[in-house]
Amino acid sequence: MDANRLHHIFGDPRHNLGALERQYGGAEAAAEALEAMVKAAYENGVLSAHEGERYRQVFDVAGHSVTVDGRIVNGVARVSTAWVPAKWS
Repeated sequence: MDANRLHHIFGDPRHNLGALERQYGGAEAAAEALEAMVKAAYENGVLSAHEGERYRQVFDVAGHSVTVDGRIVNGVARVSTAWVPAKWS
């Protein structure tokens, strides 16, 4: 994941990814885990998108329900953004 995308996803506190980042020991490691999860879902036919399409799907990443938006480009599942929805009390 490039530095701009990493900053967009993990640098915005509204994305609520602090717990995931802490669990993996940093944003880069958390991003790698997230990308690996999306890649595996695409390769196993679980990702709800085809070439050129956008997707939005919820993934369980180390016990966190993370919503991921992205698209399929040249047979690769790309992550555009990700967040954990805020819980309203």
